Amino acid sequence: MTMSSRRWNIASAKAELSRVVRGARERPQWIENRGRPVAVVLSAEDYARMADAERAADRWRAALALSAEIRKEGGVDLEIPRRTARRSPFGR
Repeated sequence: MTMSSRRWNIASAKAELSRVVRGARERPQWIENRGRPVAVVLSAEDYARMADAERAADRWRAALALSAEIRKEGGVDLEIPRRTARRSPFGR
């Protein structure tokens, strides 16, 4: 057991499933088979945070892939409108 997680063997996890689930509210619960990690029980909140982060990363990967494709095809010309003078809201 470490400060950030609790480790269970499969038999203990089966016998004490309620404790495993309650413990997951506080920190990840690792389940091991013959000393090797095979599963992790997380709180619903931890899982939701991980899923949100993965979706955000997927959006960035998609944007980067699109950008690479545009560059590969020679890029695009952007028309930037001329700036026009306007009165400052902080001026007198």
